[in-house]
Parts: sequence; C-alpha cells; structure tokens
Amino acid sequence: MKNTKKIMLLCLLGLSLATFTTSCKTGEGCNTDKYAAATDKDGNLSMKKGKSNLYSKKRRKKMRRP
Repeated sequence: MKNTKKIMLLCLLGLSLATFTTSCKTGEGCNTDKYAAATDKDGNLSMKKGKSNLYSKKRRKKMRRP
C-alpha cells in the first residue's frame, strides 16, 4: 500500500513538472516568425494559391479512368 502511494506521488510530481516546463526561451520568447504568412515587398499578403496533391500525377491518371 505504501509503495503504490509513493509511485502515485512520483507520477503526479513528474506530470506536474512536465506541464509547467515550456519550450520557449526565457527573455527571447517563442520564435513564431516562421509561421507568419508570406508577404510581398509592400507588406501585402500573398494571393498565391498553393497546389497540393495527395496522389502523384500517375496515380491521378489511373483514378480518372473508368
């Protein structure tokens, strides 16, 4: 009974320490610049639409055929 209480206390302590730690550096903050939207030289947002394909071109051709 005492061992289970100790194990539970250690698990609780480890879990609480894991939740309080952050990945951001102190004094610098989190680097979120890489997640910013692309802008042109005037600062306007880009209107380009990306092309994302789930399947390769060859696979899409095979799927179109009845």
